[in-house]
Amino acid sequence: MVRLLTLLVCLWVTACATVPEPIPDSIPAQQQIYTQSQGGCVDLLTSFKRTVQQQGVQDAQLAWDPRFPHLAFDRFSLSWLFELTGRDSKRQWLDYVSHQAAVQRQAEYQNLPDNTAYRLSQLDQCATQLASRSLSQPALWSALLAAPPQLPSGYATWQRVLGLYPVTQHFARPSMDKEKRRLISHFIQPVEGYAIHYASDDRPSLNRSQIQAWFRRAREQSALSWPQLSAGQQQRLLHYYAPVFEVETRSRDDFPGQVKYVTASQPGVVSQKPTLYTHISYTRFYGQTLMQLNYTLWFANRTARSGFDPYAGQFDGVLIRLTLDTDGQPYILDSIHHCGCYHMVFALSPALTFSPPDHKAEWPVTLQIYAGHQADKLGVTLSAGEHMVKDVQWLGHDVRARSLTLQPYDQLRSLPAAPSQNKSLFNPQGMLPASVRAERFYLWPLGVKSPGTQRQLGHHATAFIGKRHFDEPFLFEAFFQQP
Repeated sequence: MVRLLTLLVCLWVTACATVPEPIPDSIPAQQQIYTQSQGGCVDLLTSFKRTVQQQGVQDAQLAWDPRFPHLAFDRFSLSWLFELTGRDSKRQWLDYVSHQAAVQRQAEYQNLPDNTAYRLSQLDQCATQLASRSLSQPALWSALLAAPPQLPSGYATWQRVLGLYPVTQHFARPSMDKEKRRLISHFIQPVEGYAIHYASDDRPSLNRSQIQAWFRRAREQSALSWPQLSAGQQQRLLHYYAPVFEVETRSRDDFPGQVKYVTASQPGVVSQKPTLYTHISYTRFYGQTLMQLNYTLWFANRTARSGFDPYAGQFDGVLIRLTLDTDGQPYILDSIHHCGCYHMVFALSPALTFSPPDHKAEWPVTLQIYAGHQADKLGVTLSAGEHMVKDVQWLGHDVRARSLTLQPYDQLRSLPAAPSQNKSLFNPQGMLPASVRAERFYLWPLGVKSPGTQRQLGHHATAFIGKRHFDEPFLFEAFFQQP
């Protein structure tokens, strides 16, 4: 028994410390894909990534594959691999994954303790050259299709094997059903005590017809019918649709703030500057590609409800995701905490009908919130301490609110930590180590890696029973019937 317990502890520690396989000195696939004239750029980008890995600053938000050193992938882009049949569709897809790689490369370059061996401009130039030639390289496309890049799973199979998951899931289900009922009960309870409203104070002047025109032109100009807008249009949409947040406030833990490194090694949330972190994503829904506006509030702590609260601890991030329909109008709202927990899905259109729950898997909280005739802005209420979503409603009038500063979520991938030194908020496994929770010691048999720990985009496992990731490209097709 002692040996078994020792083995379990060793496996648990090893799994939490797992890093990507070291990049080998020789990568035969590169020699098969690229021409000799491309070898210099391939070697430079691979060498850079090898240095990034050796210095422990690799960014985990996107998947990187040494066969394609100029590209980076998310689950959405990988879902299209087998549907890229024409030259134009391949070009658009390449533009998307090349841009992702450029953003990731910049963050990693800034985070390198010693980057004097490289110049970012040279790295970017090499990546651009490789991308421009990738379109007409059959070997590259054959390699992509034969063995598509893989994003790390938020689940550890060994935990479910050793934790006897087929049995333990049945013991866990009653507690999860009880927690789901508790979350739903919040929606019939009034706001408790003192509450503060937060909102962006620079909402642009847009109207429905203007937004529809943007989306119509974007689809017409896209070989894949993606609603990819210009950077300026995206920013205007993010500001226009930013929700008004009402936060029950009982302690300093309930003040949203700006994420910073307060020392060279310790990140924290500074409440003097309420900040809303934003990013754009995409989802696929019954033949349509829909744009998603993502909004994250960070709190310094999740407050303990008792002397020992396994869910409490440093950092608490709440992510609100607004999915727009093909005309750019609010369609679906869903939310999670940044641990991937407490998934809630709200239908914002009468055209949407929820599917019957799949009882083989953990199902999110699902509710319908339809707009009134005069409503044009969403209000989201968060509870004190736990920061649970306890109300979503359409606001038909302005409310007095404290100012929220909108900042790109990508800033969290490279934050100033010391003079001339940047660090990501997250480690190379996509986790925020400062936010570990005691719940990980008893929820591990359900397979989620480090339950309760706040984590980076792309790593949010949202179901303890079954498997589901927040960024799965066909996620909503499981929750809704076809309109």
